[in-house]
Amino acid sequence: MKSRERILAAIDLKQPDQVPFADYVEHEMRKKIMVKEDFTEVEFATTIGFDAINIDDFVSPVFCKRRQLNGQDYILDGLIKTDKDLNLMVFPDPTDESFYDPAKRFIEKNADQDLAIYAICRFGISGVNYSMGIDGLSYALYENPKLIDKVLDRYVEWNCQVLERINNIGIDFIISYDNIAYNNGPLVFPQVFREIFVPKIKQIDDVCRVPWITHMDGNIMPIMEDILSMGVSGVHPIEPNCMDLKTVKEIYGDRVCLWGNIDLRYTLTRGTPEEVEKEVKQRIAEAGPRGGYILGSANGLPEYCKLENIWAMARAVKKYGKYPLDLK
Repeated sequence: MKSRERILAAIDLKQPDQVPFADYVEHEMRKKIMVKEDFTEVEFATTIGFDAINIDDFVSPVFCKRRQLNGQDYILDGLIKTDKDLNLMVFPDPTDESFYDPAKRFIEKNADQDLAIYAICRFGISGVNYSMGIDGLSYALYENPKLIDKVLDRYVEWNCQVLERINNIGIDFIISYDNIAYNNGPLVFPQVFREIFVPKIKQIDDVCRVPWITHMDGNIMPIMEDILSMGVSGVHPIEPNCMDLKTVKEIYGDRVCLWGNIDLRYTLTRGTPEEVEKEVKQRIAEAGPRGGYILGSANGLPEYCKLENIWAMARAVKKYGKYPLDLK
């Protein structure tokens, strides 16, 4: 199989020839891996062994106060507190065809590389959280739930218009970054998630013509059924400190593709290459059988990961991920 076939087979819950490998990698870590400043997405994917490359042109904005500290961008609080603040929500014009030109050029340039191409989006769940702030969202749930609907509606409307235009430009799948949970569970009650967020995201799913995967950090087990009801094809990144990959596979593995789970708190950041290899082997044993699993980290690969551990992960997935699996 080529890389594109391998990824799409896993998303379709089929067994490919090899467990696919893909991840989001911060730019500084990319430079460390490549040992140079300038390189293409294809060069990077080929070097590390990824089966997919991404574009992030379609991430919807968040409307919040920010602070730069030690080169990192931190969100301090949301700007949308009342109906009067809604005019601050200004999105790129989704009807401007030039907005899509960079993605079209990227896809045209790389269409013959046999790599899956995916777009990074933000459908609106985390957009509401970041734009209103957790305090603002919490108060609005009690005092003014219609404000949450209005904020979310703007994200949904914008994403639907964008998806109508990118459905047919050659993107293989989408990942939507929509965090809604801490390690001990969702930020809102499951009933709130079900009643407020699920119906709106289903509107986007109705427009989307390619598979889409949701990225949600934290423990999402209490709302997993609701997440699946939104129409997702995959779930990422399945954080190991609060979710058990084997359990998730056993319960949901025949309904949704699983992506990620290699630990960032210790294994990739402070562990040894031997520990990385052991964990990769274990994750493949837990989620790899019958397909439907893409190996990757439990979020993305930041600059503070150990370089030797990233290489250990890349080698281990090729070593242990060939079907039929033989992990004795």
